[in-house]
Amino acid sequence: MIRRFIFLYIILFVCAHASAKSGYYEEVPKVFTGGPILGINFSQVDGDTFFGYHKVGLNAGGQVYVHFTSKFGASMELLYSQKGSRGEVVLESPAWGTYVSKYFMNVNYAEVPLTVHFITRGLDFEAGISYARLINSNEWVLTDQPVTIDPVLNAFNNTDLEYIFGISKKLYRKLYANMRFQYSITSIRPNDRIPLNYGYGNDGQFNNLLNLRMVYSF
Repeated sequence: MIRRFIFLYIILFVCAHASAKSGYYEEVPKVFTGGPILGINFSQVDGDTFFGYHKVGLNAGGQVYVHFTSKFGASMELLYSQKGSRGEVVLESPAWGTYVSKYFMNVNYAEVPLTVHFITRGLDFEAGISYARLINSNEWVLTDQPVTIDPVLNAFNNTDLEYIFGISKKLYRKLYANMRFQYSITSIRPNDRIPLNYGYGNDGQFNNLLNLRMVYSF
């Protein structure tokens, strides 16, 4: 289902770019623009024992964009962003027989991305960093044996700093499609606070996500 959604979004993005016509809709250039953002995060956490962008979360907020020239600009956003991890593994249990063990991690942030933009051939390329403050988190496991996860001993860091690469394309008038990749520069939880048997490597854990968003620019 997730793969289908991403595939359809990319097809929409490519078709919008291919069908764009010069002069179809022309706005009066503005120095400042801004508007709401609504989209979806597809997340995983590097440093746990699972792989894949299986955690789906909300990415929503607003943006202010300053246009220095027709080709260069910068933007700042304020977002609510749901990240984390999902994992499943098939195991054998004397009591349950063959069963699926499930892992859940939710980390929700207030996030402020700062990006610079380069516009060419109708595409808006962006790169920058994002500072995020943890709002809340929870983590649990469904398995045949109790797994203790302590909210203090296994706590996540209160902040996260990520780098960002993205691309946007106007779909229609003031509506834009945006795709981004984000990755933590610093760990969201050190190795000594990861629950036993749910960590991989020695560097801690890192947010790793793709997001697909719609931006309406005034």
